[in-house]
Amino acid sequence: MCGKMNAREMAPAEPPSHLQQPMTEGADDPAESHGGRQIAVLVRQTQEAHYALCVASLQAARLPAGYALEIFPLTAAQPYAKQVNEILSRTTAKVKIFINDDVCLTSPLAIEQMLEIFREEDVGMAGFLGSRSLPVSGNLLEAPDVWGAVRMPMKGRLEEIRFGKADEQTFTADVRFLCPSFFATQIDLPWDESYEGQYYAVLAHCRAMEEYGKRIAAPLPQEIWCAYQQENISFDAGEEDRRRYFAAYHPYVGDAVPAKGQLALYACGKDAQVEGWQSFSHPEGIAVGARTKLHKTVLCRLLSDNFEGEPRISVGDDCTIDAYSTLTAHNRIVLESLVTVGANVQIKDYTRAEEDLGLAAEERGLLGRACGIHIGCAAEIGANVVIEGAVQIGCGARVRAGSVVKSDVPAYCIAEGSPAHVVKAFSSREGKWLATPDEAALARVLEEREKTGPLLAYAFITYNRSQYLRKSLRSALQQVGNDPLVEVLVSDNASTDETRTLVKEQQKRYKNLRYFCNEKNIGAEGNIHKAIERSCGEYVIVAGDDDYLQDGALRVVLDNIRKYRGAALFHLRKENVPRRVHEDAGIIPYIAYVGYHMTWIGGVVFRRELYPLIEEPQKYDYTGMPQVYLQLEMLRKNPKFVILYGMFLTEGSGERTPSGFNFAETFIKHYLDILMAASEIPAYLLSDEKKRLMDELIYDCLQKIVRYQHDLSLDGIFDIVREYYGEEPYYEEVVTKIEGIVPTETIGKQRKDRKGAVNGS
Repeated sequence: MCGKMNAREMAPAEPPSHLQQPMTEGADDPAESHGGRQIAVLVRQTQEAHYALCVASLQAARLPAGYALEIFPLTAAQPYAKQVNEILSRTTAKVKIFINDDVCLTSPLAIEQMLEIFREEDVGMAGFLGSRSLPVSGNLLEAPDVWGAVRMPMKGRLEEIRFGKADEQTFTADVRFLCPSFFATQIDLPWDESYEGQYYAVLAHCRAMEEYGKRIAAPLPQEIWCAYQQENISFDAGEEDRRRYFAAYHPYVGDAVPAKGQLALYACGKDAQVEGWQSFSHPEGIAVGARTKLHKTVLCRLLSDNFEGEPRISVGDDCTIDAYSTLTAHNRIVLESLVTVGANVQIKDYTRAEEDLGLAAEERGLLGRACGIHIGCAAEIGANVVIEGAVQIGCGARVRAGSVVKSDVPAYCIAEGSPAHVVKAFSSREGKWLATPDEAALARVLEEREKTGPLLAYAFITYNRSQYLRKSLRSALQQVGNDPLVEVLVSDNASTDETRTLVKEQQKRYKNLRYFCNEKNIGAEGNIHKAIERSCGEYVIVAGDDDYLQDGALRVVLDNIRKYRGAALFHLRKENVPRRVHEDAGIIPYIAYVGYHMTWIGGVVFRRELYPLIEEPQKYDYTGMPQVYLQLEMLRKNPKFVILYGMFLTEGSGERTPSGFNFAETFIKHYLDILMAASEIPAYLLSDEKKRLMDELIYDCLQKIVRYQHDLSLDGIFDIVREYYGEEPYYEEVVTKIEGIVPTETIGKQRKDRKGAVNGS
């Protein structure tokens, strides 16, 4: 058992008083904006008597006009998360209430007030009790920052137990973990079925909701919502579930038995190495990203208790901090991804008042600003550096060993000295580092950089797929931060979901994120053109909203743009080998090396200045793959190209199922038509490309279409194959293989001439 709340005596035999009194009539609907009027209630059943009383309290609760409860029992003998997912597939209710049968409502206002909390759309979960930190034991009730209220049976009556206090402005408190006994959601996320029990399944769901960008709230009501029916409360926190949870979210903890109340880090990413975490002060306010390595002698500490909604010390993904370095936060210290910190570095976001009379240094007043210290992506801090006060160090900046930094260092600048000053700055226009002997020289480089604009734009095209865009945006922004050399753009095809809200929220943190929304849906192809036209980068990648970047992928692209600047195209060739580069020129070599991979829009880095030179850029929009034509036309203007081999997207990319178009018409007919029309391809190369297309793409895609019953038309596939492969010596082999994959009756049932987006919209 994970957690226990003990009362001195057993619960009274009589039901709570509110169940013995007539209820108030339902009020006008306070939650009209919530959509569906059903509220699904999932009741975990352990005892028949408790269950009956719990359901009776739910039925007695006041509901907004027109609302109704649909109650689904959950058995304690079956895996909790699996049961929840099954019920979520059956109900259309937006709001789901989760309650254990040892809890009953004691306030008729509980559900109404829950709906009131959900008027704030950024709240994804709410529960009667929660905490802002999590002890290593897993028992959130041992945390020092529990919020909420409940009634417990004590001395024959229900006693109020309150954590936190409401004020006139605040009805709820933000928390990170909810007690599983009673809570609700208004956002549907899949539950992790790897957990058998309820307790850690709920904690993991809280983390998933947080990662999705939604708040978790605990109310502080005047009239307490609920009561336990018994004094001894326990949770089904099995050892396997505990191990699984901490391996996923706090892998540094291991199997060591912690001292009571020892708090876990705010967050810790996968494969992070944080051996010295037990020496951290207030670890609940310290976050460490994935694959980040902190030497065992590194010390992170907060000067006061944390929780303001975000960690006070945040170290991003793929960072390295060497031995005996110390991070001390009075306000906030943020290291973005890919930051390298050398040995014996001291980073503190404050200084001590020098004017205080007769006091030791540790007793003098703290001087610092709320903005704290911010170190941008891919910055490098040399050994024995001191950084103190409110300091901003930009993306790609470098501070040489032994320097003392007390003022800002702009992005892509090199600083040294005590106090540190900028000695070199990267010139976007010249593509190299320039000496900056004085402030005027630095100002000239920075002004020139501002006028030149970013080197790279990463532009997402999207339509009503915010659930995918959220993940793809995160994968891009986490690795580029506020990099002035990289622009992130969203070209929204008139979405009606929460896409706009999602992007606007991210824009508060990232000033290099830009958003455009078309007045109407102009189709995927039209949106590709809009994305290119709207971008400010010297080069631009147009990505789908389910393209999830590998860590550091954009950094690799940016560095190669610097090295091979001037090329018309960079192609990101997916290949599971150490990254390598091939430089070449001409349409024919490009087809030979790249071939059908041209159809992947997210794998092409266009030189944007060549786009306006194409006479008819939308000439082949009807094919569903204008990107193929654009590549070939740009090579006519500038034959130079570079192929970057490696893995640039994660395995989970492309999870949006393609639909609504004729597969063979698009990927055989249209692709080959563009090749033959746009260039004079030697017969041998065309034949080789057709075979490569079939062997490496078509067969595999057909198998997936049939197996997973994708909404893609295969009408006319044999006619198309005969037209384009009939003269090839391997034609009969192609037909035989396709017949073995695609049953004739399957084709007969397909709808004809369905049109849609190949690359998303």
